Amino acid sequence: MITIVVIISFILSSGLFSQSPDTLYPVKVYTQDGYKYGYINMDGNFGINPQFAFAKDFSQGLAFVKDEINSNKWMCINTSGAVQFEIAAEYVFGYKNDIARIIRNDSTFYINKYASNGIYLPYSFPKIQRDKQIPFLFPEGGKFGYKLENDSVVIPPIFERAGEFANRIAPVFFKFKESDLPDSNCYNAFIDIFGNVLIKVELKYDDKGHLESGFFYSPEKWVNSVCRYYSTNDPKTREVKYIRSDGKVIW
Repeated sequence: MITIVVIISFILSSGLFSQSPDTLYPVKVYTQDGYKYGYINMDGNFGINPQFAFAKDFSQGLAFVKDEINSNKWMCINTSGAVQFEIAAEYVFGYKNDIARIIRNDSTFYINKYASNGIYLPYSFPKIQRDKQIPFLFPEGGKFGYKLENDSVVIPPIFERAGEFANRIAPVFFKFKESDLPDSNCYNAFIDIFGNVLIKVELKYDDKGHLESGFFYSPEKWVNSVCRYYSTNDPKTREVKYIRSDGKVIW
């Protein structure tokens, strides 16, 4: 079992966590009708009960789901689970600036949040300006650190592995001895933009001195103080996990 150590507590206004339309996260569970997707909230409780054959992330308060896994019919639902509209496509992508991208018959199209104007093409998303106060990765001597655009080093290169910042949080890996470094895309801590450790895994070893599992495998971007990661790197056995910025694993 994974053991989480929280080093620094976040002080958040308006309750423990800020709420937004996207604080629901897809999970797959076994039901009497087989495996179904539903959505949990930030406390790990179901906000939308498991009922879908497939479900994508919420973005701008909307998410795309399917009733049949091999169907090209997608339903767009709100955070109450109500269907807003249906659309046929091979692939759909989340909303950004009130526009979603879909692929139909190998062609790319765009729809608005109501799909009331039909399908249209093309669309150019506004270029996102990089926040110059957020450090970015740089390698040195086989390790990784972070610096700003003016080349000033904010966090020295001390990490065996490190990821980019998202919502001012980044995954890193501290190596303590040669056997500590497991598979790729594996991390054992999260840091803030100043290098403070926010969350870390307590290292545990088996009777033979090998490091046990329980790391953050392939962590994704933090969304509203929640991060999705995996229990292992093996696609056949891995489980989807969610952790909050206070260190609580909610799924």
